Amino acid sequence: MIHVAVDANALAWGWGGIPRYVERLVSLLAARDDLRLTLLTNRSGPSVAIPGTREVACRRRGGVLWRNGFVHEWLARERPDVFWAAETLVPWSVPVPLVATVHDLAAVLLARTKPAPLRLAYRTSIPRGLRRAAAVIAPSRATAQDAQRHWGLDHRRTHVIPLGVDECFRPGDRRAAIATVAERWGLRSPFVLAVGALEPRKGLEVLIDAAARVRRDGDGWQLALAGRPGHRGSELERRAALAGGRLLGAVKDAELVALYRAADVVAVPSRYEGFGLPALEAMACGVPVVVAGRSGGLVETSGPAAVVVDRREPAAWVDGIAAALARREQLARAGTEHAARFSWERSAAATAAVLEQAARR
Repeated sequence: MIHVAVDANALAWGWGGIPRYVERLVSLLAARDDLRLTLLTNRSGPSVAIPGTREVACRRRGGVLWRNGFVHEWLARERPDVFWAAETLVPWSVPVPLVATVHDLAAVLLARTKPAPLRLAYRTSIPRGLRRAAAVIAPSRATAQDAQRHWGLDHRRTHVIPLGVDECFRPGDRRAAIATVAERWGLRSPFVLAVGALEPRKGLEVLIDAAARVRRDGDGWQLALAGRPGHRGSELERRAALAGGRLLGAVKDAELVALYRAADVVAVPSRYEGFGLPALEAMACGVPVVVAGRSGGLVETSGPAAVVVDRREPAAWVDGIAAALARREQLARAGTEHAARFSWERSAAATAAVLEQAARR
């Protein structure tokens, strides 16, 4: 049995793509007979309840002190077979084989959209650590190529393992979903939904301006934004409110399923994504999706089942959303077929193979 130590701090973040990734894969990996998982967390006491795992909690002020103090010392003392840095951040020195997941390179490619400490880590400790890693996991070919180009990673040790889609995201009773979101949030059709943190990297400005344009014309859709404010998110909230948008905040999975099914279109205008999970979740629910072109792994993830808008201009997004509305049934069928190719079980099996190979090096 291979002992895997996991940086599981992302599980404390709450709503978001990386916490979902860590929770889903840890749960599936822990159910395997050939792996034993220890979750390392920067907390005052154990609080992660995932069956089949053991949590070792140690509270240190700041992630840098925690990783380079407690994590390094624990790895050197306990000697697990492999350490998995599931949220990319790595200690300066890792005394056991290292596997790290690189979710995206936004802090490198769109530096102004991220806080200064994160930008510094992506210029210094992260690339140094990953160049020494036994293996690096990327969710898309685009992200793998970005990491190889900017950090000089060995392509032979870089593995592309796409994320999965939860089983709850599937087509359902749209009429019931419309009634649910109307009662819960007062949202009426037609509305366009965007899902994700409210931060500059998500490119929401162009979608907000498009919403303002159709509102000004007096015959269009309303914009709904589901997600917590991120870095510099308050300005986006203000702009969205002025454009008549609805700010829904973080939502639970059951609420998100209802929102997807009730939405007329799901728009993903991100400037850059390592993968683009909301696009796949929406497709799995049978909703037309519009994505931004030249946006990292987003077009790769969406495949041929999405309308792609290459220009970052409000008029282009108004036209793209109109095209998706006109092709709703065709895009819904193509989207559900495409999304069915992605599962957390496949992702977990591929991740287990990488961890086992690294442990044997």
